[in-house]
Amino acid sequence: MDERVLGPGTTVRFALLLVLLVVASVAPASDFASRTTESHSWACALAAGWDPDGGDLAEMAGLLSQPGPYESCLARHAPRPPWWLPLLGPVVLVAAATALFFAIAAWKARRVVPVRRVDRDGDLTRVLDDLVATAGLTRAPAFVVDPTATSTGAVVFGRDGRPVVSLHGGLLVRRHTDPARFRAVVLHELAHVRNRDITLTYATVALWRVFLALVLLPDTVWLVWQLVEGGSSPLRSSYLPSVTRGIVLAVVLVLLVHLARADVLRTREVHADLTALRWGADRRGWEVADTPSVGGAFAELWRTHPRWDLRRASLDDPAPLFGVRALPMFLTGVGAALIYGSAWQYLKHYRIAGWWADQVVALLASALVTGIAGIVLWRAVAHARLTNVDGPTGVRAGLWLGTGVLAGELVGGQNVIHSWVPARWWFLSLIVVAGVAFTWWIAQCARLWAGTWPGRTLRAPMLLVLAAGWVVLSAWFAWWRGGGALLVVGWPIDTDAMVAQFQRISPGTGPAWLVRDIAVAMPMVATVSKVPLLLVAVTLAWAVPLLAWTVRPGPLRWVREAVADAPEQLPQPLPPLRRVVLPGVLGGALAAVALLVGRDLPELEFVAATFVAATAAALLAALVAPSRHRLPVVLAAAQIAALCAIAVGALVRSWSVLSPMITPALALAAVLAVGIAVGRAAARRLRRRRSALSVSPPPHRVVPVRPRRAVVAVLATGSLLTAGVEITADAARPSGSLVPGPTPTASASSARVTRMQLAAWSAVGGHAILARVTSGTTCDAAATAARDAQAFFRVPDPRLRPLWNTVVTRSDRARTHCPTKPEIGLAWARAAAVAATALRAGLAAVHRGEDPVTTVPEPGDALGLAQWADQGARDLLSRFGTTSRRLFAYIDQVQGRIEPTTLTSHCAEVSRVGQDAQGFFRVSDPGVQERWDAFVKSSNEAGSRCTRSIADVDVAALRTALQEIQRLRRVAVCLENRIRGSVDSC
Repeated sequence: MDERVLGPGTTVRFALLLVLLVVASVAPASDFASRTTESHSWACALAAGWDPDGGDLAEMAGLLSQPGPYESCLARHAPRPPWWLPLLGPVVLVAAATALFFAIAAWKARRVVPVRRVDRDGDLTRVLDDLVATAGLTRAPAFVVDPTATSTGAVVFGRDGRPVVSLHGGLLVRRHTDPARFRAVVLHELAHVRNRDITLTYATVALWRVFLALVLLPDTVWLVWQLVEGGSSPLRSSYLPSVTRGIVLAVVLVLLVHLARADVLRTREVHADLTALRWGADRRGWEVADTPSVGGAFAELWRTHPRWDLRRASLDDPAPLFGVRALPMFLTGVGAALIYGSAWQYLKHYRIAGWWADQVVALLASALVTGIAGIVLWRAVAHARLTNVDGPTGVRAGLWLGTGVLAGELVGGQNVIHSWVPARWWFLSLIVVAGVAFTWWIAQCARLWAGTWPGRTLRAPMLLVLAAGWVVLSAWFAWWRGGGALLVVGWPIDTDAMVAQFQRISPGTGPAWLVRDIAVAMPMVATVSKVPLLLVAVTLAWAVPLLAWTVRPGPLRWVREAVADAPEQLPQPLPPLRRVVLPGVLGGALAAVALLVGRDLPELEFVAATFVAATAAALLAALVAPSRHRLPVVLAAAQIAALCAIAVGALVRSWSVLSPMITPALALAAVLAVGIAVGRAAARRLRRRRSALSVSPPPHRVVPVRPRRAVVAVLATGSLLTAGVEITADAARPSGSLVPGPTPTASASSARVTRMQLAAWSAVGGHAILARVTSGTTCDAAATAARDAQAFFRVPDPRLRPLWNTVVTRSDRARTHCPTKPEIGLAWARAAAVAATALRAGLAAVHRGEDPVTTVPEPGDALGLAQWADQGARDLLSRFGTTSRRLFAYIDQVQGRIEPTTLTSHCAEVSRVGQDAQGFFRVSDPGVQERWDAFVKSSNEAGSRCTRSIADVDVAALRTALQEIQRLRRVAVCLENRIRGSVDSC
């Protein structure tokens, strides 16, 4: 067999090396770029409530709670360097390597002489011309002699366009005594010229040397200095893990780059040996004794030239060239993880966020994996087909690939920054599972197409499968950035608070247990729904293999192209297409019956029922699908069933109603299908060992191709249309509409951390805002101070937070009243200044290590009844009366047919009046003050109880809340009468 038919594979190996080097150079350049500007991002994080001792989950909780102020703080105190500065590292690396590439050729040429100077009689020139003709080269390379080299070898240098073959002096001496050896050596070097791997080889050497000098050495010195300096930092608990990982990353990258470099150089040598042997080189030219080697196979990984015994073995059987070896798979996984992490960090540093940005980065990383691992698997499967042996399943390759991604994830610190290990590290096993699923799918598709494709080459189906695999793997990478972080780091939002907010947003939409389950699952559902190409990936995963059923059966011509004397091979039989489609249709039909029966369910319950019906139909279809070509067949059956169920659900209700569950349902159906396929494959292996690959004749009955093409076209088009509709709907959906944003879980910080947080809070703007509030003696100054306070971080210390809330509330009241009633607005400004002064005293006490005074000061001296009414009490009472009248007018209007959302808004308005009345000026009349305090507290509680009763569908509690609001209406009327001068008791 001609191994060139499937390609040598050195180009993709060089691509891996180049990616590793680029990734290794991006990190130091990014660090340098961040040092070019005065960055206080750590101060912004502390001001937002980040606890350096709390790990990554604490940082996520703090930053998620105040995203707006945090981004504003970064814009002011952590300006971004020029976008091109972090990219300077790869540019310098490539430029220096290019210069060194040409310098190496010039250095090697300094001591060589042309052949004509030593070939007096022209005999050597004639021999070399004959060898060039044997090699079939249209243009002879330049032959030179290195008279100072005493070895019996040769070397080719320069570049592919201008190769130079240097013959060692010792080889010329033995030319007449051992012509076979001379011929084999020269043909081997000419094979490098023919294989066009000279440029690749010396580019590899140049990149490696430049990497050591310009990247590794400076980066190591910088990281060690940071490690030493970080030992005395107050943030060392969060600082040391990331710096230590940086040092480990530098060491790992050196090892990986060297291994990738050695793999490229070893592979080119073996391919040159096979080419020379094909040209008629004498095998005795490879009869060279090996020096004793310590370490065996492990030591071989580090050699740039393979051992002579391995080279001789490759001449007999080139199968190792087509094997799926662990090292390339592992290196590919590491490279993919590092390039994805580096690109994502670059986008994050420049505030370029969003699911589409993550998807683009994921496409870059998955292109590397698909281009290297995918081609390796295709070559292995095709070679197994040509040699009539059992090909790879892809499982072992996936284990090494997934392990490499996992190693890159851990070393690069993708989901762990301030901690040594992720909080829930066991979820990292999903990375290995995803790697196995991907390579298994590639191998299954390759086996399917290699056994059915009648073309002259496998290039077309290989490119089709690899393109689909590229999209599939990119969807996984994009999801892992969001969903994986939730699994590994943890969910920082209090579950009970999330359920309560969901009930406030959508009250009375279903049973309490269903609302709770949906609210808890919503974050993970959002990470699935927001992956832009997820549905496209799911469609390609089953539709691309299914296209093999549309190929017209015929002899496998690509086999004859690879092996000239091979007997004609007929395509392997496929299970009838109806056996693939029918389980999905029947499963979808059963789900449709269930949905038709429950068509009168409430909206939320019907959406949940459709989700369950679609996944159950997919599970049933996967269980009864044919076992031959297990993975693609099971995927197709499951997806057809889920699509049928969703289509029926959309007809019963509407597409917009079901839209939130379509993407999660189809994604879950795909996951279930893969799980069923794994289980069935494992059970089959337990029953009997797999036999060697055998080609059986096609069935006698010829099935027309045109109907099969029509069926596959309809199914694939429907699935792609579903994906297109969902992508369009998601683009139109407001950001964050799927997930409510309640307050994150609170965590207690140490006194040391609290002092750092308050110092950072004051430094990044808190002190300045309090000063503006204190000095706000005009309406314009008070309005500016109010806007600044509302847009700033809340105080990190919970003890001082009531004081800060009071400052914000009173400042806002000053801003609200100033345009129409300046005297009231300035009174509120003075009250805000009193609270700001108290807060500044509390900050100073915490800085001294003392307990702060947290009592909220009164707005000022007690006002007279008339002045108190003019300052806003009358307006608040009037607002309560208007709000309560609207509430009961709505109840009388609907006559029992209440819309929960509308009623909730009325109840919320009642609570809002009570909240606005809190902290109001005191009145000199003790009786009015006592009645006012009770009124404010009761109105706030009654409105909250009214809202909560609607969410809980508690009619008795709603009736009690409405009775309390009715009572408060009478209290408000009484207070209004007292303001007008009535002395009647209420």
